[in-house]
Amino acid sequence: MTNYSQIGELRLFYLEDSWVLDIVARPGTLTISLDVVLLPEHPDYQAPLPGESHCYRRGELRFEKVSVLHWAGQGLPPARDASGELDYGGVDSFDFDHDAYRIAGDFGEINVRADSLQIELVPLESG
Repeated sequence: MTNYSQIGELRLFYLEDSWVLDIVARPGTLTISLDVVLLPEHPDYQAPLPGESHCYRRGELRFEKVSVLHWAGQGLPPARDASGELDYGGVDSFDFDHDAYRIAGDFGEINVRADSLQIELVPLESG
């Protein structure tokens, strides 16, 4: 299997220090909500906030046209972070082989076969 950083849509993100906020599986789709780390090459990258080591943005990793989904090791309850939000830990590994993806972390191990995936950032609030 090959590391996710070789997927064009994901090469500007660092998932190993990102936080999983929610996972939703529905027929045909899998959505993983994240506080995702943007690499300096990402067009939306900004200097990290005081006390943080990375540029974090809220986003969603979506697998589309899912034909197979297996999720094992879901037993750990979410943690509550310093801001009071729930999170399911980090991404320990994310590999792929053609249309088969394996993502693992404190949330368990998810094996999914999907026609495509995309990651979208939540727009920043203007204020």
